[in-house]
Amino acid sequence: MRIMRSGFWTSGLFRRWRKTKPEPGGFQIDFSAQVRLFRQDDWAYLDLFLVNRSHVTVSVEEAVVVLSNLEANWQTSISTGQARLKILQNIWPNETLGVSLVGSIYEAAGRPQGRYSCMAFTDVHFRVGDQLFNKTLDACRLEMAALTVFRLRRSRWFGKHARPNDHPV
Repeated sequence: MRIMRSGFWTSGLFRRWRKTKPEPGGFQIDFSAQVRLFRQDDWAYLDLFLVNRSHVTVSVEEAVVVLSNLEANWQTSISTGQARLKILQNIWPNETLGVSLVGSIYEAAGRPQGRYSCMAFTDVHFRVGDQLFNKTLDACRLEMAALTVFRLRRSRWFGKHARPNDHPV
């Protein structure tokens, strides 16, 4: 077959097969992030779910969780109040990635040994092509004991003032 020359594979097919850069003629980034608590076999998991419904690959760089109104007893270290979780993963089109936040929140709270609660504000930094974007999630109230999650409550009136922004940084 004369049609399949080496130039065709490197310039045409491979480039279309792996769309990492946005197409020049206007595109829509459909990327969502959500903090979820789900239970399975008597265990509770607190995960950050990242969903890419775009037609291009999204590179997720990090998630920043800021804790406020921390009420904790028996801390074994000083509370920093901020957790920076390096993700460094590519999410292909129509794929989902789940990342656990429990360890990062536990470290940011100062490794409390008893029951503790706090407000969590989460930002996800991701990249599409050469542009950097920021996804701000709604605030939520967490109740935990060490690495065990008891409750996750969504924000009500206090979270309505901060709107999510999906603008380039």
